[in-house]
Amino acid sequence: MKIKAFTGLLDSNTYMVYTDSGEAMIIDAGAEPCELISFATANGLKVKYIALTHGHVDHADYVGEYISAFKDATPICHSEEIKVLTNAEANVSALLNMNRVYNYGFTLVDNNDVITLGEYEFKILNLPGHTPGSICFYCESEKIMFTGDVLFSNTYGRTDFMYGSVQDMMNSLRAISKMDREIRIYSGHGESEQLKNIFRY
Repeated sequence: MKIKAFTGLLDSNTYMVYTDSGEAMIIDAGAEPCELISFATANGLKVKYIALTHGHVDHADYVGEYISAFKDATPICHSEEIKVLTNAEANVSALLNMNRVYNYGFTLVDNNDVITLGEYEFKILNLPGHTPGSICFYCESEKIMFTGDVLFSNTYGRTDFMYGSVQDMMNSLRAISKMDREIRIYSGHGESEQLKNIFRY
């Protein structure tokens, strides 16, 4: 499995995850489409999923362009995240005077659902707190997890936006802290890191 990161709005990370066979998944949609589309074309990638970890503007703003560019891809998000995506205040775009609404035909997923990318399986973990429908994509065989804004290499996601919850975030972090410490996280902002270097107890 290969991972290519692109920098997007507010220094968010958009990831292109792909296999040797060329099957690919885009995780989040904050990076402008041109470079990402060029990369996919140059590497002969077939994008299977456009997956949102959550619905905030810096992770979703170009989702419509991605859907148009990769017409065979399935856009996915958690069922609880529709109310964030379709509300400019909740998705924080109103705060930036952008007033975006992301009303697309998402395929809705839930906790413990599994999606496949080539020979790899990703379990979807609903870990709310930053938003109610925040999801992580966990590949056990590769010991990697894409965490969105739930967990970063040196901190965790904010809970003061609409629908955020301190209690839910604490529960989510507690759940992650019990996972295999060898897992490397790829977060919504910043560098990747192993859990053993984040949870040191």
